[in-house]
Amino acid sequence: MQSLPVDPNDFVLQPRHPGHGPGTNDAAQLPSVFIYLLNIFSKAVINQFINEGGAKPETADPIGVVVAGIYSEPDFAWRGASLIDIFIAKYRVACPVLFGHRGSEKTEQGRRSLGWKRDGGGWMGEQQHMDRMTGLGAGFAAVALRNFGKSKKQNPYPPSHYWTALARIVNTPAAEISNTQCVVLKAMIQNYEKKFLEAYGDAAVAALRLALVEFPARTPEKSAAINSLQVLAQLLRRDKGLVLE
Repeated sequence: MQSLPVDPNDFVLQPRHPGHGPGTNDAAQLPSVFIYLLNIFSKAVINQFINEGGAKPETADPIGVVVAGIYSEPDFAWRGASLIDIFIAKYRVACPVLFGHRGSEKTEQGRRSLGWKRDGGGWMGEQQHMDRMTGLGAGFAAVALRNFGKSKKQNPYPPSHYWTALARIVNTPAAEISNTQCVVLKAMIQNYEKKFLEAYGDAAVAALRLALVEFPARTPEKSAAINSLQVLAQLLRRDKGLVLE
């Protein structure tokens, strides 16, 4: 299909230069319809995480496999790297707390910072928002904790991004911790602790202790979202034998 060519540098975080050798797509421009299709694919995936992962977080994992498969495909790469930046840019808008944004759920600006969506003339309900964040937290883990150790393809979004996102949340000052952060954090960890441990070993155990024991313990106000982190720590001990306390 013929379409106007565009400069992919307009859609990636860091500018890329030619010279990655034979077998890579080094062209200065790509068909705009290709960029558009990656954009539509990314939107569909995020909506799938929200609509299915919110109710059943475990359904996010096979969707993450599809994302990793598409964005690791060499034919879909450009100048030696994936175009997953298109997907991540949309994720940053949908779930800002993964990228270091904070805010109070009691203020208009705070809700905007946390990715709380409007429904008609007002904000969507709290439960709907939390379900949305659950799906997005699980979806992020499903994409960022893929193991490419036995694959010839390049991992488009390595586990270091998961580590960074988790660190951004747990390093939040106590007075600024939000329920949204806690819901996203729990969804990132539940069902993915094994993949996290495989990626980081003992360092992951220390990170999980910080996230599920120390982080909720220093919050000034206790809520269901905060308590759910401590409950998850207890479940991991009972069901997985992982002692964090």
